[in-house]
Amino acid sequence: MHSTCAVARRVLMQFCHDPRTLGVIFIAPCLVLWLFSVLLGAPSVVPRLATVNLPEEYQQYLEEQRTDITNTDAETAAYLLASDNVDATLSINSDHILEVEVEGSDASRTAATLAVVRSALVAMQQSYEAQIEQRVSSLNELIGNLHAPVMGINTNWLHGSADWTSFEFYGPVFIGIFIFVFVFLTSSMSLLTERSGGTVRRLMVTPIRSWQIVGGYLLGFGLLTLIQSIIILWACIWLIGFPNAGSLVLVVLVTVSMAIVSLTLGLLVSGLAHTPFQVVQLMLVFVVPQILLSGIFDLSQTPDWMQTIAAIFPIYYGAEALRAIMLRGAGFADVAPNLGILWSFIVVLFVLACLNFRKKRAHVHISEQGAPSVRQ
Repeated sequence: MHSTCAVARRVLMQFCHDPRTLGVIFIAPCLVLWLFSVLLGAPSVVPRLATVNLPEEYQQYLEEQRTDITNTDAETAAYLLASDNVDATLSINSDHILEVEVEGSDASRTAATLAVVRSALVAMQQSYEAQIEQRVSSLNELIGNLHAPVMGINTNWLHGSADWTSFEFYGPVFIGIFIFVFVFLTSSMSLLTERSGGTVRRLMVTPIRSWQIVGGYLLGFGLLTLIQSIIILWACIWLIGFPNAGSLVLVVLVTVSMAIVSLTLGLLVSGLAHTPFQVVQLMLVFVVPQILLSGIFDLSQTPDWMQTIAAIFPIYYGAEALRAIMLRGAGFADVAPNLGILWSFIVVLFVLACLNFRKKRAHVHISEQGAPSVRQ
């Protein structure tokens, strides 16, 4: 019993001397659960509609639904749809048929939008049926003079098809997340193993510069991440069946850029950790919040401050670029701003990793110089 208590006391004292571990153990789970509560507690999707010369009666019933409606002309409505600023455009043709063109890449938003459109149509038709029943005495005259301004729906798809589900919309995000997480774990764990084996320490006492050390790791792991990205994309597109409406080369460029961001982040984090367990702990701080705010959840109805936080994470821009390419067929010019932001993160993280190596090198030199020499 005494030995058991001694071991327990030793474990507790070890945690007490490591404030970082205590902080991760108590704060990180609360942070993650809080993010979940905010994301899952957000209101449901509000369909964004652009209406063009709809009948006044139907427009009124549509506005009574929970929607965000922009009443505009046909040219502006087409531009808003193409730029993903609305979920659907609504207009009426000469045969009193409601023309609905949906953006289509997000199956959940599309379903919510079509549900609102049909609900407003049903409400209007029920109102007209009630009027007919009230005037049964003059039915023939009523039928000749009272026609519903909307007689049906014809739906067109700018992106995707009616067969698409949420799987297609979230697929590109999962590709980015898997690559980001696996590269982070691989790079941070590998460098930590080399530090434990003394390889990094031996490099630090050589004349090689810190940026050359980091650059060498970046180049070596970068080649591995390139191969890893290609294999993951091949499996996702040709085996699993993820859609890809854009250039495969551009998809590879974005995924490799995300992998290099994760790699530089892993190199930086590995310098902060001393054990593999601490790498996992730091992953909860540096990676898990990015996953939650990457696009797995719809952030359009979350508070503005949460959307601002999401915009400071690199994985958010990579996921958006992958969605634009694979679901909407975007070209290089469309995703160039996202790529620019990703490479800005790479430069910043690379510089920070170099500074961290330089700091550790200074400590190594001091310890080497201060070590007593032993002479026979």
